[in-house]
Parts: sequence; structure tokens; C-alpha cells
Amino acid sequence: MARPSPHYFADSSDGRTFFTAYDYLIARSGGRPIEVETGHGVTRVNSYGDAPGTPLVLLPGGGATSASYVNVAGRLAERRRVLTIDIIGDAGRSRPGPGRPRTPDDLLAWLDAVFDDLGLDTVDLVGHSYGAMIALAYATGLHHERVRRLVLLDPTSCFAGLRLGYLAHALPTLVAPTPQRQRRFLSWETAGATLDDTWVEMYCAGARFPTGRTIVPKRPSREAFSMLRGGKEVTAVLAPASRAHDAARVSAKIRGFLPDARIMLLGSGTHHTLPLEPAHEIAAALLTPAP
Repeated sequence: MARPSPHYFADSSDGRTFFTAYDYLIARSGGRPIEVETGHGVTRVNSYGDAPGTPLVLLPGGGATSASYVNVAGRLAERRRVLTIDIIGDAGRSRPGPGRPRTPDDLLAWLDAVFDDLGLDTVDLVGHSYGAMIALAYATGLHHERVRRLVLLDPTSCFAGLRLGYLAHALPTLVAPTPQRQRRFLSWETAGATLDDTWVEMYCAGARFPTGRTIVPKRPSREAFSMLRGGKEVTAVLAPASRAHDAARVSAKIRGFLPDARIMLLGSGTHHTLPLEPAHEIAAALLTPAP
């Protein structure tokens, strides 16, 4: 099933639900919208807090938008400047232009251009799921020196593959996405967990958001992983009940590539409850440096 054009989606019932919910979530959480224009298009960045020092930059999972951080952004902003970014080409308020990213290198160049425009020399980079894939690729790529600290929230396809059962349940949402299928998949993966109703409405309404082909960064080589050694702090935060992958297997893989990485297993949560819940544990993990 073809996805609608951007203008058609915005004028549709699902589009109105999506953008109304998104704007409400950002306003409710105290986010200050910033539009960053680069050669790749217009990127929506939501800013929280104004503490000095290295900012926390948060990248969401696929389809989740930067609004997925609404439960943690305010907590983080009490001590840090926080910037949440809608990944260009994915659901949210970023708008790709003619020079939109088409390759993994383009995607990393887009993120670097956003940092340039915001005047960020160094960042503490955080990513969940697809956002973790982008964050890891950026931190092990040409601009690795720009990342002071890397935090990966239940990172998928970074160290280990996805479970076949997860892929089987996700397939209908990929082949013929509808809000109903999105809702069923979310309910299955989270075991019916109670999440923010407005975010769930937004996420499900965005099933037909007019995204392009997902740009998938390659898993870093062992040589690339060496960029993260020698003083750069790396933290992996894993959901104990994730159906996307096995937390113990991912932890072992991380240890094999990054022996000095800090690995934190949350007290609760699944792949898709993050980063909404458990908000207090996630915020604490992002604010607490490794000993």
C-alpha cells in the first residue's frame, strides 16, 4: 500500500490526529521548538532547559518522534540542556528537502549539519532503537570526536539481531501499515503496558506517515568500535522484557566489543515502553556518569 503524500497526510484524519497530539505533547512537556534548515531540509529540534555545559541530544526510535521523550525531558532539563530531534525522513515535524539523506553517510552528514547550525562543538548523544543505530554510527564515524558520551537505549541491530518472533509480529505494520495494526503490535510488544494515551494516539495515527525508505546504518566494524575506547564513556540501557531482542545476549555482545562500557538493566520495561517508561530510571541513567 502506497503511503500518502506529505500534504495529503497532513490534511487527513490521521494526519490531524498525529500533528495535534505531537504539538500537545511537546507543549505539555515544556519543549521550545527550533527549526534548523540545512541542505537536507528542515529539522525540528525541541529544546528544554538552559543549563550551561555539554547538551544532551536525544534521538528517538523509528516512528516514535522526539515526543517519545516527553516523560524524561523535563526531568533531564532540571540539570542539563536537552535537545530532542525528529529524525529527518521519519515521522515528526522534520521536513526533508531536495537534498534529503539517501545513504547512511548522508544521514550522518545531516546530523552533523544540525549540530553545526546549533553551534554544538560536543554533545552527549542518546539514541533509542533506530535512533541508537544512528547515534552509534555517528559516534564511530568521521565525527566521533564530537561525541563526549554515548548512551544507547535498548539498541536494536547494533550488537545483535532482532528476534524472529518480533519481526513476524512487526511485518503487518511494515507491509500494510494502519493505525489498528500499529496499536495491536504496540500492545503485544509492551504486554499491554499503560503508556501515555496521547503519545499512543500519535504513534498509531502516524502508521501511514509519508516516510521514505528507511536508511539503515551499517553495524560498526571492530575497527570502528575502537573509536569508542580510550576515555569516551559508553552506556547501554537495556529493557528487561524487550521482545525485540534478548537483553542478556545483547549485553554479552556489548561486552565483546566494548569491555569498558557500562551496561544497565532497567527494573522494568520493554523495547517500546522506552523511552516513555520507566521515566525515572531512564532519566537517572542519562544523568549519572559512569563511576
